Amino acid sequence: MDIFELVEVNDCPICGGGALLEEECGNSYYVMCMECGAHSVNIDFKTEEERLSAAQRTALLWNTGKVIKSDPGE
Repeated sequence: MDIFELVEVNDCPICGGGALLEEECGNSYYVMCMECGAHSVNIDFKTEEERLSAAQRTALLWNTGKVIKSDPGE
């Protein structure tokens, strides 16, 4: 089963916009809001066994409001 179907990502805690779980370079995951650009930290994985855990931890941080948002001028 696809990892993106196994991990639930809530809407953005800042603006309520839609968010996407993204894989970066085949070694980490992050979540990003498609509306305001807020994002989570990247959670790295080194093996296939760690892949699902990294995606779940990234989504958990996002879903609990642990996000990074830079406004213009910051």
